[in-house]
Amino acid sequence: MPLLKDTEREQLRQLVKACLLEISKLKIELKKCQKESSNSATDDLKVESLKQELSEHIQRKDEEIQESIKIKEDEIELLKTMIEERDQKISELETVKIYFEAVISPPRRNLTSFQSQIYELLPFEEQDTAIHFSHLRTIGFKELSHDNLESALKNLERKGYFKSRVEDGKTFWIKIDR
Repeated sequence: MPLLKDTEREQLRQLVKACLLEISKLKIELKKCQKESSNSATDDLKVESLKQELSEHIQRKDEEIQESIKIKEDEIELLKTMIEERDQKISELETVKIYFEAVISPPRRNLTSFQSQIYELLPFEEQDTAIHFSHLRTIGFKELSHDNLESALKNLERKGYFKSRVEDGKTFWIKIDR
């Protein structure tokens, strides 16, 4: 995706062309004046005046171009920010989609719907019950109690979907790929 629209680039090119054309015209005019008044003191003043005028004109055009470039750079930064925000929202929506699909998927063989949802929503990494509980609460299981989750995990372990180990009084669970 181009950062500047074609019409904006074209406008900027035309502005630069116009400036260069104006500069060329002024240079030609300056050379004519220099030829006509090479011996005259008053002509020298005119030449200096034209040089000063040309210099001021070039400076004004340069400032206009710089201001136009700054405006375009600000617009580009704004667009980059908007793109980053959109990408973040898309990422969040993709996560929600994954969770939604897990929740609405048909229950696995010999599991209740709730047990199947727990199995689908928990990650494969080994984690303790509190972390799994926090993960499910974040997803949206607001009514879920810690005891209910632990009971569901024990049932899933009994049916071969999870494996547990106890370390320092904490129970760690790991999901078995089935």
